[in-house]
Amino acid sequence: MNTNEIMVNEKVIETTEGIATAGSGKVFKVVAGVGLTVLGGFVAYKYVIKPVIAKIKAKKEQQRISAGIDDFDDAEIDE
Repeated sequence: MNTNEIMVNEKVIETTEGIATAGSGKVFKVVAGVGLTVLGGFVAYKYVIKPVIAKIKAKKEQQRISAGIDDFDDAEIDE
């Protein structure tokens, strides 16, 4: 009876080791996926989104300045 208990314990240990090994591989894939997503988002922000926002702001500022200069052309200058 003692031998039977040892065999059962060995099966439980083998099953537990198999589950632990299978689970750790999935965790690494998830961590790698999250890391790549963060890296992709950072690169997209730095090289795509940020320059586009800067161009839009510069265009609006240029339009505002151009509109202000047109107002000065119509004004009379007193000396």
